Amino acid sequence: MSAFDAAMRYYPYVFHPVTVLGVGVLVLVHHEWARQDADRSALWRRAGGFLGAGLLSLVPTLAYGLVTGQGLLAVTHGNRWQVDALVAGGIFVAAGVTWWLWTRYDWGGLVPGAMQALVLATVPYAALSPVWNVSGHVIVSLTPTLYLTLVDRKFWPTLLVPTVMVYNRVYLDEHTVAQSVGAFVLTTVLVVGLYWVQTGGSLRPDPDSTTT
Repeated sequence: MSAFDAAMRYYPYVFHPVTVLGVGVLVLVHHEWARQDADRSALWRRAGGFLGAGLLSLVPTLAYGLVTGQGLLAVTHGNRWQVDALVAGGIFVAAGVTWWLWTRYDWGGLVPGAMQALVLATVPYAALSPVWNVSGHVIVSLTPTLYLTLVDRKFWPTLLVPTVMVYNRVYLDEHTVAQSVGAFVLTTVLVVGLYWVQTGGSLRPDPDSTTT
């Protein structure tokens, strides 16, 4: 096994989409907090709220395992549309709870906007999966990094992660070129389009957020 082959095989584990998603949102949480006149305890509350919502994302998978009598490994193993549906369900739960926390406690508009983008990108992922094996790795890793880049252009290097992921899924024969590139293009159109709407018809970086 060559060094390149080893790197490609480890890549989806080192840059697992769930990890990229979690870190990406936490970076956005910090970015939004830093722009506001809020103390450090507010940052920990927000980070804790998002992490708690992330734990709730396991509910659909655990419930499915309980109903079917399958173990967690069996439920989450493989490249099947059922796995994609459970992942999508978990994303919906986490995004919904995070959106509720931010709007309930008036913590700002950036994170709720990112949650809207996440849900929007996940809908076609869940809907297409039974008939077209679109790459969830690409979709889930691209959404937070692209939204971060739209909010502040200094985050553009994060886009390297989903870009390499496109090639990685094809290299590992997990998806076709069309499934990987299609996931990238579809997610880009949806996230950029939603951001354009959120900013009132522009793609300006760092939209105003006056709430604290």
